[in-house]
Amino acid sequence: MSEQKQPRNAAAGSQQKEHLREDHASTHRQFGDYGLTKRNEEFMFQLNKQLDEQGMKADKKPDVIKETVDALLAGQKTGATAKQLFGTPTKKAYDLIHGPARAGGGQQQSSFWLLATDNGLMFFNIFTLLFGVMGIFQPKSLQTQQTGTTGIVAIILVGVIGGMLFAWITQILTPPAKKEKKPIWYRILAVIGALVAWVAVYFFASLLPNAINPQLPAWAYIALGVLGFVGDLYLRRKFHIVGGAFGSPRQQQNRRR
Repeated sequence: MSEQKQPRNAAAGSQQKEHLREDHASTHRQFGDYGLTKRNEEFMFQLNKQLDEQGMKADKKPDVIKETVDALLAGQKTGATAKQLFGTPTKKAYDLIHGPARAGGGQQQSSFWLLATDNGLMFFNIFTLLFGVMGIFQPKSLQTQQTGTTGIVAIILVGVIGGMLFAWITQILTPPAKKEKKPIWYRILAVIGALVAWVAVYFFASLLPNAINPQLPAWAYIALGVLGFVGDLYLRRKFHIVGGAFGSPRQQQNRRR
């Protein structure tokens, strides 16, 4: 029985791949019929995928596709590329679904929890890579009686709390559109308060006993840091995070373009 299933499964897998290839080719031909260049055709193909992945409603999709194609056709006459007009397909899909950033009156910004996750991952990555490199090149510097902030639980705690604190600060310093900006004295006190709170968490984490706060090998810290960076990059691309403590300048540059 199992021997009979294997050829069937292989045939089904082959048919599925062939169906996907035909579907992709059909979509490419659809955009090619508009008279787009090969690059713009590929941009529309990727945009179409991103619109589906990011959850655009089916009834709205034809209109935004046509508007984007028309803009690309107009841009072709002046030599403007899809990247110059819209950035990446991921960004354009996000703008079509959620609306582009508005000039003045605030900035487009991701939710508090997306910002907290992004910031927290970055803090976690920085500390794990730092202690990993120190463990390889200066192992004696980590050989202390109490693991303190070099322990994995302390690093996670500092990253999680730091991520939430800086997400809160980000929303105060650069409030989203339609949200009133806080007075300067409030923003200054908020930044000082967040920094004091983070230092307090860092100090508390350093007092954790070794039994619940073990120090991992240097290679483990480096592996966790690399995985964290990859995960954060995926998170930023998947949800198009705007306004993070480590990513907001780049996003602002993209908007200016």
